[in-house]
Amino acid sequence: MRTTDHVLDLDLVAGKQSHASRAAGVVGVMTAAWRMFRSRCEIARLNELDDRHLLDMGLRREDVREAITSPFFDNPASYLTRASRNRVSLFYKGIRHD
Repeated sequence: MRTTDHVLDLDLVAGKQSHASRAAGVVGVMTAAWRMFRSRCEIARLNELDDRHLLDMGLRREDVREAITSPFFDNPASYLTRASRNRVSLFYKGIRHD
């Protein structure tokens, strides 16, 4: 009976990435930056609405302004969602917040 030794060569050196892995990382960062930019453009369009329409969504103009001026990689949409939910919660508790 004969045994055969098999050698499995894995490139597992710490810190060494393949070109495909680096490219995927760069594409991921660029995609995230593009989404954030598009999100900010859409949120900036909320400024075209009057205050009554914003309040119907549970937002105030200050919320939109703060979302747009937040740090670039912070998600401004999540900020607006929180602001709106907080305002609606206060409304249902009987606290007028407009």
